[in-house]
Order: sequence, then C-alpha cells, then structure tokens
Amino acid sequence: MPDSVLALVVTHNRKTLLEECLQRILQQTYPPAEVLVLDNASTDGTEAMVRQQFAALRYVRLPENTGAAGGFHHGLALARGLEYDWIWLLDDDAHPEPDSLFLMLEGLRRVRGMGLEPNLLLSRLVWTDGRPHPMGIPWPDLRRPALLLKSRKQKLLPIRFGTYASMLVSRAAAMAHPLPTRDYFLWNDDLEYSGRLLRRGLGFLVLDSVVVHKTRNPFSSAITATDEQFYLEARNRAWLVRSDAFGPLGKTFWALNSLGVFVARLRERGLGGAKIIWKGWLEGLRNPPPRY
Repeated sequence: MPDSVLALVVTHNRKTLLEECLQRILQQTYPPAEVLVLDNASTDGTEAMVRQQFAALRYVRLPENTGAAGGFHHGLALARGLEYDWIWLLDDDAHPEPDSLFLMLEGLRRVRGMGLEPNLLLSRLVWTDGRPHPMGIPWPDLRRPALLLKSRKQKLLPIRFGTYASMLVSRAAAMAHPLPTRDYFLWNDDLEYSGRLLRRGLGFLVLDSVVVHKTRNPFSSAITATDEQFYLEARNRAWLVRSDAFGPLGKTFWALNSLGVFVARLRERGLGGAKIIWKGWLEGLRNPPPRY
C-alpha cells in the first residue's frame, strides 16, 4: 500500500495566507489523506473561514497563542495518535506547488531504493519570484560524505536540520522522539526538533519538490526584530547550544553562528542592544526547557 500522509498546518491571524495554503494542499496531484489545521487562537476570522470553506478538514483551535513552537507541539501530539505513515508539517505561508507532495514521496522511493529509511524529508523553498529562500538553505550532513556523493544522482541532499515550512516527518520517528519543545515560542524550535530526529537518523532535501514560502521579505531576520522578540532569539540559541540534538561539532557551530548574529544585532541597534542579548543568553544557559 502507498504511504499515507497527514498534512498539519499551524496558523495564527493569517487567514488569507492560510486559505491559499489549504487550497494548494487540497489541489495536490497526490493529496494527503487528511488535513489538520492547528489554530493558535486567531482573532481575524480564521475559524469561520475554515469551517465555511474547508468543513471537511480537521480543525483544532487552541485557547491561547502558543507560538509556532507550541502549535507544532500540540499538532504533532494529535498527529501521532492518528496513525498515518507520514506527517507533513507546513507553515500557513508555505504554499506547495501542485506536485510537491507527490515529488516528496518519489524522493522517499529513491531513498528506499538506496536501502535507507529516512526520519524526515524537506522540500526546496523558494520565494515568490523563484529565488531560493534563505530559510530553506540546507545544511548538508557532512558526517556522511559518501552518501552526499551518492545522493546527487537521485536529486537528494542529506541534511542535518531543517525548517517546518515543508517537512515530511515519519510517524515512527515522531513516536520515537519527544515532541517539539513548545517553550521556544518562536524561532529555532524547528532546528532543534529536526536536529534531534537527525542526530542518529537520516533526512534528505528533495530537490525537485518545491514550496513557495510567502514571507513578507525573504531576507528579513531576527536581527531587526523587537527587543522582546530578540530576547527569545538569544534565549533559544542558548537552548540550541545546550540541546542534545547536536554533538560537540554542532554545538560549536551554533555557538559561533549565534556570535555572528549577536554582532550583527549590535551593529543594527548599537551597544544598547547588548543587555537584551545577555539577558536572553544567560536565561537560556541557566534554565533549560522541559522535555515533553
């Protein structure tokens, strides 16, 4: 039997983007068996839109906004109990091309043809004009150089972590690992979760599966965020460095990467921004998030 897929979309106050996302999911050449919409307490009419236009979908509304991290935590907790083979994680601004899921599953077939079983697969992310989206730039799995070479002919790239924008997760892998850490609220939670799934497992970017990621600006980043948001960025990066999702090399990478982000933030905001960086980083080092 072909692999069954549940699509999980997390949303908050982006009704128009969600509507297009759901339309594109339902128009797939190989549509998922079921779609679950996890609504983070939207106040813009999202619930009415989903119930009126997509009444056949499974809709769950949380009583409060738990951020993307909380949304995928709660959504995966539900999805793990629905017994589909794969869970397709999507942001509401991630709009798949008509054959995105079909090509992901074709990529799965090619991976299995190499005698391997992955924990997750990613689509290639582009912006609205077709440029590669920075959020989708993959980090190759440098631990497996032979597999990197072998996979090129299969239009696959072994990866070390990825983003929720279009991530196909094996239910078996989701059951074998703790849920995403909801306390991240926003930013870096997907890197930590995928990093955990791939610490000892395999993941691949399927190069011919394309998803349009309709962020407001493809090159926006946490560097220009508010102080409240950047506090979470600094804290979450400390959590990444502490996480067992990464070994010594990965922890070193994230520490150096974080240093670069913090320097860029100081250039943007001046030395006055140092207090927020220090406060968030220290909080993350002192108080690790709970496991679920």
